[in-house]
Amino acid sequence: MGENVSAVILATDDAPAMQSAVPVVLHPVCGRSILDYVVNAAGQVADSRPAVVVHGDSSRIREHLGESCRIVDSAEGKQSIGGFFRMEECTEEESCGILFVLAGNMPLIQGATLKGMLRFTSENHLTAAVLSGESPESGSNGISPVYCFDIRALRKAVREGQTGMEQETCGPEDILRILKAAGERTGIYRIRDIREVLSVSDRFCLSRAETEMRRRINEFHMMRGVTILDPSATYIGADVRIGKDTVVYPGNVLEGSTVLGSGCLLYPNNRLQNAEIADGTTLQSSVILDSRIGSATTVGPYAYIRPGSRIGDHVRIGDFVEVKNSSIGEKTKVSHLTYIGDADLGQEINVGCGVVCVNYDGKEKHRTVIGDHAFVGCNANLVAPVEMEEHTFVAAGSTITEKVPAGALAIARARQVNKRGWVEKREQKKTEEK
Repeated sequence: MGENVSAVILATDDAPAMQSAVPVVLHPVCGRSILDYVVNAAGQVADSRPAVVVHGDSSRIREHLGESCRIVDSAEGKQSIGGFFRMEECTEEESCGILFVLAGNMPLIQGATLKGMLRFTSENHLTAAVLSGESPESGSNGISPVYCFDIRALRKAVREGQTGMEQETCGPEDILRILKAAGERTGIYRIRDIREVLSVSDRFCLSRAETEMRRRINEFHMMRGVTILDPSATYIGADVRIGKDTVVYPGNVLEGSTVLGSGCLLYPNNRLQNAEIADGTTLQSSVILDSRIGSATTVGPYAYIRPGSRIGDHVRIGDFVEVKNSSIGEKTKVSHLTYIGDADLGQEINVGCGVVCVNYDGKEKHRTVIGDHAFVGCNANLVAPVEMEEHTFVAAGSTITEKVPAGALAIARARQVNKRGWVEKREQKKTEEK
């Protein structure tokens, strides 16, 4: 056998039981598509980009994979390996060596398993091997084989067509049967956990794959110094990174490319997507999307940090605060019931309850700028575009439409008028009307 190792991923089968317009291989498992997991595992053993065999309208798969794989069209909608090895489809590198053949709908397969299968095939001088194992559950439904072939023998078997079938419909199981009939040396590579080759063909199998992958991910983080109090109730995506000594309570959902620093504390029921959280920050029952939170900051409960926000160190974002496309400097406090939209806040600012950055004029969005050490009283409206310079004060209940110069107090509200005896006169009038 040669040293070159290549891989073919068969993504041609439909899955009617999924009841979905989305190709089965593009359904997500813990934040990645099923096909991504297979491509990643194959890439750990192959010396070149894996080839993905597709059939029919494969535009979504092509768009998803981009340049990470080579796409090969199958003339038939079957798991055809013969069609892949037509002379015009086979590259020079694929003319010898070892070929792995995997189904595209098996997200739990691991690169380490394929490496072990490669060693087994080489050490035992096999022409072909198939992966198998002892299933922890009865029956074999949902199990997808993995094959490892000597390419020279494989190409010979395809050319000779000893089964009498067309090359385009010749699957890997047919090739294995041809090789056995020809007296070639074949074998079975057994693994301990057959769940690695679980194939997803319906929503039930999808949920099984999700459960197992979530267990793997949570175990990975716990073995690296993260405390997850209830792994069965914690959802962490495959691309999430978490620092040591972070504590994660139940009900947290961490998605996308989220990064958590060391020593963070996530109380229950946060959802983070593509969020960056620095060391020592505490989150409680909040949503953070495509934003960055500094170190030693507290967020929540019930805060909503929308995309494009950058919150500094030692900041307080309290309950029912919404921040959108804004920057907030160090040691600033936005404690409750406030909307900060399209705004740039400096350091050590106090924003009172009920403040609104009025950023939309009905046609366009505008920005609000607040300088360091400013104070914004409760229920103030800051009508953008507007600026408060450093060391300014805005009186509670004001509607600010003009620039507030440094060191000034801005009062923008009607003067209070007290009408003495008004209540008594009102009650007397009601009595007379009766």
